[in-house]
Amino acid sequence: MADKIRVLVVDDLRETRESVHKLLQFDPDVTVVGEAASGREAIQKAQELQPDVILMDVNMPDMDGISASKAITQSVPIAQIIIMSVQSDTPYLRRAMLAGARDFLMKPFSLDELMRAIHEVYDRRPTVPETAFAPGQATRPGLPPAMPGAPVQPQAGKIVCVFSPKGGSGCTTLALNLAVSLAEKGYRTLLLDGNFQFGTVSVMLNLKATATILDLVERIGEMDADLITSVALTHDSGLQVILAPRRPEMAELINAEQLQKLMAALRQVYQFVIIDTSSCLSDLTLIMLDQADRILLVTEQNLPTLKTARDFLNLSQDLHYAENKVMLTVNRMSPKQRVTVQDIAKILKRPVLVTVPLDSEAATRAADRGHPVISGSTRKRPIAHALRTAAERLAAELQQGEGAELMAEAPQRSFLSRLLGR
Repeated sequence: MADKIRVLVVDDLRETRESVHKLLQFDPDVTVVGEAASGREAIQKAQELQPDVILMDVNMPDMDGISASKAITQSVPIAQIIIMSVQSDTPYLRRAMLAGARDFLMKPFSLDELMRAIHEVYDRRPTVPETAFAPGQATRPGLPPAMPGAPVQPQAGKIVCVFSPKGGSGCTTLALNLAVSLAEKGYRTLLLDGNFQFGTVSVMLNLKATATILDLVERIGEMDADLITSVALTHDSGLQVILAPRRPEMAELINAEQLQKLMAALRQVYQFVIIDTSSCLSDLTLIMLDQADRILLVTEQNLPTLKTARDFLNLSQDLHYAENKVMLTVNRMSPKQRVTVQDIAKILKRPVLVTVPLDSEAATRAADRGHPVISGSTRKRPIAHALRTAAERLAAELQQGEGAELMAEAPQRSFLSRLLGR
């Protein structure tokens, strides 16, 4: 790193400032340019020193850290603010983010946590002065600025949710390999990590979370193709990826209206949007399933998983999903299992449209190395062939079925209210 990351430490306790200062000495890429003991002093020092990163305590006597952060965001937009606090409840976190904070450290924190936060917010800082953009464009600190022009081009992109009501069914492996396969075939494809609390797409694709879905939803009114592609990360395959929030509690910062608008925008930018969903049927998960053109319902050759699949199929009827919207998928298929694929079709009264053979060694090896099963040393194995075939079939079916109505129009109410009101 040519230039060191310049940090301002703000805390009303001298002992805390000294402790943080000592921790930062262990990182050769970081230098402390100043300290402040109050919110007002922090504003003054930020304007004088123009630091890259500010470590901001919250509870201070004259002006709290959230108020100081809001003022600094307006006067020193290049500074990336990390809030330090013993409080971590969601409303509190929301206030901090709205004030301009880019990350949140729960006291006491470790050296690794501190270094990670500083480097991540520094990597996401604006790369050009805010004044370089016309009035009305994005000026939110720490986010890739939306470039002028390039409005969202009208298209009819297809959304596919990979979903299982039972956790651990291999949805993430299926979703990312389908998405990579489509991208390698030349389709403009996005993978969205829809498990907003505990998503693992970043690990399984070896991507550093320099930006996440939060960088889009907080600018939902400015949405255009350039903003989306500036936040999405690009995998070696050409696949673009929007990652889940870096911390589980940050999932609460996404609301239903934001997610609906984001999905509508993604449909206009990409030919295919593949979503790895959570197994929990929250309101946000339901929105993704509602908006999907196809749902790959993932099950396995065991009775507990089949029971949950049957429950979801019954639920999909109550939600007025068209029958062809849900594609029954058998993952980890093995001829040695007592329950056969034919048995599954009879039990669930649906044809099995996708099968992926069991190959725990290949799946684990790929996940541990951070690459898809369909590439690297596992690319010639039967599981990789099955995943590529599934992607081809999915693309062909969606292109043939263009314009088909997959769900009756219904007001977007909460999950329970929709079911109880049917």
